[in-house]
Amino acid sequence: MSPLKLSLFGGGDDREETVELDDDELVGKLREVVDAHPDLTLTEALRQGLQHVVDNGPTTKG
Repeated sequence: MSPLKLSLFGGGDDREETVELDDDELVGKLREVVDAHPDLTLTEALRQGLQHVVDNGPTTKG
């Protein structure tokens, strides 16, 4: 499976970043969730995930 590539821009400045998510298992699971929920788009799933990190901070493993 190819990596998921995201381009982030906005936030009040002219900065643009391209991020490549190279975790095949995570990308596959994300696509399965989106496919299983007809009302959920990939855009909305990513927005919800980003909102979760913004609201709650990063998760820690350990």
